[in-house]
Amino acid sequence: MFLASTLESSAAYTQIVRWVKGRDYRRMAVDEFERVADSYLIAHAAAMGHEIVTHEISSDSRKKVKIPDVCAGLGIEYLTPSGMLRRAGARLVLEAPA
Repeated sequence: MFLASTLESSAAYTQIVRWVKGRDYRRMAVDEFERVADSYLIAHAAAMGHEIVTHEISSDSRKKVKIPDVCAGLGIEYLTPSGMLRRAGARLVLEAPA
């Protein structure tokens, strides 16, 4: 499902891109971040008060803008898939063979 842009998500997108451009990322990393879905995903999460679930791990690299770094910098909640499953109380139950 694709979400339509709203005034709130557009404002959040502008704030997110401004934040990224204010960091020490390489120009190529910023350009890529603006082109890929990550920036829109973060904007919608920020506008709607949602959390982001991602496999990405924070890094000090200036060659790629990572979702956890943007979320941490802007106060947007994020967690790993295993963290989401733990929070939801999901359990893997294996039954012994019959």
